[in-house]
Amino acid sequence: MKLGIVIIHYNTSADLDRCLESLATYPPAADHRVVVVDNASSDPGLAAVHRRYPECRWLLKHENLGYAKGCNVGMAEVEADYYLILNPDIVVQPGALDRLLEFADRHPRAGMVGPQLLNEDGSLQHSCRRFYTLKTLLLRRTFLGRIFPNSETVRRHLMQDFDHQSSRPVDWVLGGCLLVRASAIARTGPMDERFFLYFEDVDWCYRMWQAGYEVQYTPDARFIHRHRRDSAARKFSRSFWLHLGSLISFYEKWGIVIWLLKKWRDPLLMFVLWLLDMAGLTVAFWAAYGLRSLMGGLFAETLYGPGEYVPLLVFSWLLASATFLLTGRYRPGGLRGGRPLSEHLRQIGVVGVLLLASTYLGHQEVISRAVLLMFVPLLAVATGLGAGVFRRLLLRLEQGHFNLERTLLAGSPGSVQVWLDQARDLTSQGVDLAGYVADPGAGGGLPPLAGGEVPWLGERSEMLAVVRRYRISQVVFWDSPVVGDPDSDQDWRLLAALRRLRVRLRWHGADAWLLAAGTRPEIFGTELSAVQSGDNGLAARVIGSRLLAVVLGAALGVVGFLPWLWLRLARVPRGRARWERVVAGDLWGHEPVLQVAVDSSGQVLALPWQWRLAGALLRGQLSVFGPRPLTMGRVDAPRTAADVLAFWRSEPRAPGLSGSWAAGGERGNLAALTRLWRDPGGFGVLAGEAPGAGAGQESQATGEQASMTATGSE
Repeated sequence: MKLGIVIIHYNTSADLDRCLESLATYPPAADHRVVVVDNASSDPGLAAVHRRYPECRWLLKHENLGYAKGCNVGMAEVEADYYLILNPDIVVQPGALDRLLEFADRHPRAGMVGPQLLNEDGSLQHSCRRFYTLKTLLLRRTFLGRIFPNSETVRRHLMQDFDHQSSRPVDWVLGGCLLVRASAIARTGPMDERFFLYFEDVDWCYRMWQAGYEVQYTPDARFIHRHRRDSAARKFSRSFWLHLGSLISFYEKWGIVIWLLKKWRDPLLMFVLWLLDMAGLTVAFWAAYGLRSLMGGLFAETLYGPGEYVPLLVFSWLLASATFLLTGRYRPGGLRGGRPLSEHLRQIGVVGVLLLASTYLGHQEVISRAVLLMFVPLLAVATGLGAGVFRRLLLRLEQGHFNLERTLLAGSPGSVQVWLDQARDLTSQGVDLAGYVADPGAGGGLPPLAGGEVPWLGERSEMLAVVRRYRISQVVFWDSPVVGDPDSDQDWRLLAALRRLRVRLRWHGADAWLLAAGTRPEIFGTELSAVQSGDNGLAARVIGSRLLAVVLGAALGVVGFLPWLWLRLARVPRGRARWERVVAGDLWGHEPVLQVAVDSSGQVLALPWQWRLAGALLRGQLSVFGPRPLTMGRVDAPRTAADVLAFWRSEPRAPGLSGSWAAGGERGNLAALTRLWRDPGGFGVLAGEAPGAGAGQESQATGEQASMTATGSE
């Protein structure tokens, strides 16, 4: 089909009726199809218009998709050489459609063509514009416009220095009446759906110029446009805020300042997290001081004034900053996801131990030990809450496309398409796909991928220009350059240039995942290799984990026996509680035999009653935080990509009574502590024999335990 006409409608049925009537009265000579996309209008007159024009293709949506998405939905309904995007308040004039198509055919470099738009009284509308500048925005969108109504800046933006009576290339044209070439859409992609309303036409025209197409204005074709400019008519109306939001999105996408902020986003995010940590530390410090002040009657020593504690607060800032930095809290790769509870507690524990030791060795008599002892748990809570706020901030930024890396894919269309089919929500991974580069065959260009959402932006040799043109922050490769091959010198020069621009580089390849899994690159013989050593874990982590298990084991052994004895003799009749024998296991070869306390229904009792687990903790058969203990016999090797990566990143540690598996997804660290207290080991219900009838038989876990794999790790 030659032409697909797409009309986006919302609650303006009278305008839509007049637009469709003009299309029916003055149709183009070429074969065409009219598609009307209604964005959940509540206008009662729409039904009558629908009945009056049954030959149109009507898409009646149940929600307001926004202008950009509505256009994309409408264009997907018909395959055509050109698409004409129309607002319902457009009135087609005699012969306008034919002249518009003729102009586009005569100008093959024109990706978009904007006709001349007239007001209802026949006066000219300034429908072609120059791109916005900061000065233009201030004069067009603030009170400064009233102070300087005849500003030369605004005149240039509206192209009032041009008589609008001749055809010429322009920066952009209004999207209310816009002819778009289908082959150009294949190179640029459709409208960007992040723009709900406004600026989608500016962005689309900008991408046309970036892809090597022209945006043309022609007065040969004329249309009437009832242009309202709702966003400018009423300040602080919904249209005003939509316009402001789209403006911010446009400059987030193309602005040089925002691009630089994105380029340096990891250091900036680390700084934000550090600020939240220091704020939490300050709150925890003075909260501990306040609690000690309220409990003054319980202590014989006098509490010194707040001024005496300021040096200690400053020292705590320095100590915590150094500790968090050295223990990996501010690693760029770990900023996006949540951290395990055990890692958080270890970091806080190190800060607390060093702070207590330094004040003790320094003989600082003015410092209350009670303040320090209350400060450590409060610090754990405050910094944990700060980390939660930080993750929510990242999520909000990603949902608004403010924290996404503009990403370019470099690989064959087949490989890229397979990856796109398997990839899920890339926005949640911080990715904003700009397109892909690949060398075309003899036929010329390459098709867009992912249903037209990922366009082909050029050949591999044009990558550096594409990176600069589209403000790319990350490039993903499917092929790596060959070491020592002279034919790959150009590839290495390209990589050097990209690194100089500080573009993030990422590889998809057969062995690249090993580097992500914790291996390190080394020269073996004369070739590069990836090596996985056996000393990945830090000695301090292993020793700390072992000490923690010993402390908990000793506490359970000493304290836990008495509650269990009381439970058996005083609280519960004989036969209502028992010990269940459990054989745990994992892929590493740990197979401890555990004695777990359960009630009559097989439900595992809370941690205070599990005193027989003390021996396993003291012997190192169990750890406090570690992989989940599994009880289903044979343990399968990892199968999925996530399981393989988890296996290589994890350490061969003993099964744990808690860990990241107990955190319950987004419920966080508090859920892990609750699970440790209520259901240590996560066994749930153990289906065993009644007491005295085969107490030595192995138990099997039920419920969710049956679906666990061996790759769960802290």
